[in-house]
Amino acid sequence: MSDAGSAEGRAAIREAARVIRDGGLVAFPTETVYGLGANALDARAVARIFEAKQRPLNDPLILHIASLDDLTDLTSATAQSDATALGSLVAGLTRAFWPGPLTLVLPRSRNVPPIVSAGLDTVAVRMPDHPVAQALIHASGVPIAAPSANRFGHVSPTTAQHVLDDLNGRIDLVLDSHATSIGVESTVLDLTTAPPRILRPGGVTREQIEHALANIGQRLAPDDPQLLPRIPRNMPLPSPGMLPSHYAPRAQLALCRDTDSLLAQRANFAARGLKTGLLILESQRQACANLHPQFVLGETLSDIARNLYAGLRALDSAGVDVILVTEVPRSGLGEAIADRLARAAAKAVETEANRDHD
Repeated sequence: MSDAGSAEGRAAIREAARVIRDGGLVAFPTETVYGLGANALDARAVARIFEAKQRPLNDPLILHIASLDDLTDLTSATAQSDATALGSLVAGLTRAFWPGPLTLVLPRSRNVPPIVSAGLDTVAVRMPDHPVAQALIHASGVPIAAPSANRFGHVSPTTAQHVLDDLNGRIDLVLDSHATSIGVESTVLDLTTAPPRILRPGGVTREQIEHALANIGQRLAPDDPQLLPRIPRNMPLPSPGMLPSHYAPRAQLALCRDTDSLLAQRANFAARGLKTGLLILESQRQACANLHPQFVLGETLSDIARNLYAGLRALDSAGVDVILVTEVPRSGLGEAIADRLARAAAKAVETEANRDHD
């Protein structure tokens, strides 16, 4: 489709909205990744998301809205109820970051089917900053439940083609609006705990959230994994993106300390007869000039985030056995990138552990 404001774009959005209202599934772009959307108030439509993605029911979804007024029917904590401590938090954070890549975990209204939130009394909500997503939600007239539009556990999609590669034949319609601008998922911030806690790092950084909270006299819980609840297997997760192994390519992903380590590991894998692909920075291009296949991520953290999933998918498509990438600093947007890389690399560890128990 063309942009949301063109005649072609408006027609595509009207058709997609009809599909949503009729209980169907629509993949659509946001500023983070492509989402797989259904009417959030229709439990049967939401169940189709889990079926299409082969997603376990204990992994909750995020509700996407187009207006702050939409919060009224979804949660008891609205930006308008800022007389309460929770209302003040919602008002301050939505003023700072919405529309944008911040998801807020709030008390769930009875209007929201329990399947959306894995049966929990909380609900995750965000307002995407993308004209097509906004237009689709407005035209549908309902909040849209949407995880990433890919097979569960696989690399998230940042283009419509990525969606089709994973879900063609499983969903009703895809709105194509080029590659996404941020490239990693939204930050998930739990406002039902005191102080608020980041459950998943993402497109809004820890530093940005800390600054916004300080402006309203609040603080953020420290980044201590021991503070997060230990969730038994098959029990409801408080947020998407919390499984140890996630965002994984088909190939084994291995993290390297620096360029020298990357080159040494590549030589080691090559000696074992394994086809190895490289995800490299622009500054590593010369050192890796004669080593292929490779995918250049760029140099800045925003470059890396925007291109990471496309790079993982491209090297998978090249048929590599192993993908090597250097670690990124866990600061700013690097926290989200490092999180995704660690979870993607965990698949290899999990696979080995499963073999040990066979």
